[in-house]
Amino acid sequence: MAIVKMKRLRLFGMRSDREALLRRLQKLGCVEIDEAGMDLTDPEWAALTRPDSRGLSRARQSHTLLRTALDVLKEYAPPKGELFRKRPVLSEGALFDDEAYANGLQAAQEIMAAERQLSALHTERGKLEAQLAALAPWLSLDVPLKLGGDGVLSVVFGTLPAKAEVREVEGAVAQVSDLAQLTLASQDQQLQYLLLVCHASVEEACAEAMRPFGFSRAVVRGWTGTAAENTRAVERRMAELAEEMERTRAAIVAYAAQRDLLRQCQDRAAQDIAREEAKTRLVDTETAFYFQGWLPVPALEQLGGTLAGFTCAWETEDPKKEEYPQVPVQLKNNALTAPYSVVTEMYSLPAYDGLDPNPFIMPFFALFFGIMFADMGYGLLMVLGGLLGIKLLDPKGTMRNMLAMVAQCGVSTFLIGFLTGGFFGDAVSVLGSIFGQEWSLVPHLGDIRIGEIVISLPLNLLEGNNPLYVLVLAMVLGAIHLFFGVCIGVYLNVRDGNWVDAIFDLSWWVIFAGAAVMVLAESPVVLIIGVAAMVITTFLKGKGIGRITGLFGAVYNGVTGYLGDILSYSRLMALMLAGSVIASVFNQLGSLGGIFLFIPVFLIGHVLNFGLNLIGCFVHTMRLQFLEFFGKWYREGGRPFQPLKYDTKFVDIKED
Repeated sequence: MAIVKMKRLRLFGMRSDREALLRRLQKLGCVEIDEAGMDLTDPEWAALTRPDSRGLSRARQSHTLLRTALDVLKEYAPPKGELFRKRPVLSEGALFDDEAYANGLQAAQEIMAAERQLSALHTERGKLEAQLAALAPWLSLDVPLKLGGDGVLSVVFGTLPAKAEVREVEGAVAQVSDLAQLTLASQDQQLQYLLLVCHASVEEACAEAMRPFGFSRAVVRGWTGTAAENTRAVERRMAELAEEMERTRAAIVAYAAQRDLLRQCQDRAAQDIAREEAKTRLVDTETAFYFQGWLPVPALEQLGGTLAGFTCAWETEDPKKEEYPQVPVQLKNNALTAPYSVVTEMYSLPAYDGLDPNPFIMPFFALFFGIMFADMGYGLLMVLGGLLGIKLLDPKGTMRNMLAMVAQCGVSTFLIGFLTGGFFGDAVSVLGSIFGQEWSLVPHLGDIRIGEIVISLPLNLLEGNNPLYVLVLAMVLGAIHLFFGVCIGVYLNVRDGNWVDAIFDLSWWVIFAGAAVMVLAESPVVLIIGVAAMVITTFLKGKGIGRITGLFGAVYNGVTGYLGDILSYSRLMALMLAGSVIASVFNQLGSLGGIFLFIPVFLIGHVLNFGLNLIGCFVHTMRLQFLEFFGKWYREGGRPFQPLKYDTKFVDIKED
């Protein structure tokens, strides 16, 4: 249950071995390389330098190129069956094959060149579409657009607002010159397009006469021939562009056959980046290099075997207590507890001098989740969904942990559902009533007698005082959960020598036990011991007048805090009852129309109920862990252990 112990590692090596040693450390995957901790601006360290960072720049550029090329390929040739795609397994030699890497980079460059060409073609097509739009108003004119005037005759292209009366405009022009001719070429919802032909000497006067009507000259420069002739030329070019774009798209799509190679190369580039980033934290001389970092104690022997093949000097030492905030944290869990790293990481990793919370989270998280959900049908769906997801998707890391946790919580949900007789609510009994039968999936399991109270199993949540019994059980489980957290906190305080805090935390539970003993056995001894322990430790913890005020604060915070914490566990009963009632409502609604209505209502209703309760139970179970349980003992603030290692996205690496 303890966090993996770490050692500080310091290493001097020959510069000629630097690349090979870093590759071996990356393969080993158990050494985190830190900054060397030297001020290289100090003249005392003038002979030391940082390694060249050009390798890191090249690796990042290659990674960006490959990632972008894959994004382009995904756009034009979307991969199929990705959901159930298993990652291919490659040897180290295959992943770091330089020829394959060069081929992948070349393919990525060609994809990006084709994408740039396609982008240029799109841009040109946009310009041509704009030209077609500019030519469209003048298609009815059999007049070369290049005409502008020869010094005697002027040809003017212009526009008027759609609401302007052309006859009035013609009249205004006729008053200027009898020889001026105004022709309406076309119109749309906003504008009317006009052609004015007049003597050059009256061009400006005619334009001025039309200006009150909203006349504006149209720019048609740069064209030769009529609008129709230019339109046909543009359309021919657009047809050519369409063919070029189709060929370019096809060229990009053809690279879909190399998608796996590109992915492999992107993973290779990512490993190069990790190694080059680690290299930047080293310091060099002309002949040697130095680094320091962290190493898990269980990997010490393995590291020694690896370094035996190099000319180097290295040492390890235990971190000092003042270094604990900087020591990285690595959790070591088994198959049952590892999935709950999802919960821990959502909150915060434990401090180095804390405890791994996953073994403590696992039993309570699964139990509380199962109590809230409490349905055999939903539990089966969770178990099947989690196991099939792991089998078919073969996920890694957080996703795998999440699916495993869903499967574990599904087992708990099924078992608690068996005790409450729920299978998609009361679907079995409702379905039996449709056929005039009395069906029951879970037989009578017996009775639990507590004094005059008789609790029959399976426990029907919709009958009698059963919700009250569940509420009492939730409070009892909450008290156990809180007491367990306090015991962990007491252990940590005793381990660290904080006896006063340990006795103070435990004193409240002695007070609670003493109150029970006084009621049942009429003996105040235990209660007096608990109160005395609380008063004395509060006095010792305070200073000056704070010793007196601290006593009142301790009493108030203790009473209200524990009362509020225990009441928080009433949500176990609330969510259990809510899920059961909603499921029953959908079943009853479906039964109103017989089996033909029951099936669609059942499917829709239970999909909604399952989804809502899955989220709700997960959130509220986490709340009980984070606020109530962790608040009694958890020491947070650890930073994750981040060793130099292989970390791939698309492929898995096997040993050569």
